Amino acid sequence: MTEATLLIKKMPSDLKDWLAAEARRNHRSMNKETIRLLEEARSLRDKAGKPARDAQSIAGILQAMHALPVLDARPMNEALYDASGLPQ
Repeated sequence: MTEATLLIKKMPSDLKDWLAAEARRNHRSMNKETIRLLEEARSLRDKAGKPARDAQSIAGILQAMHALPVLDARPMNEALYDASGLPQ
């Protein structure tokens, strides 16, 4: 395995403080803690996979959306909304 160097510029100070605290809590250097977090994030993304964006998947989403019940048949310009953004 080839090793590389990564320099992180303009990291928010609260994120750096959190990373330092995590590194101390896990008895690691900040570098090793950063590598562990990146590996964990990569593993989670690999497991999640990418959402399908093909025409068949989109058609399935649209079909499911159209099967939902109509709760308010008024046109959008006639619907009144309260302060929280919910229809009245």
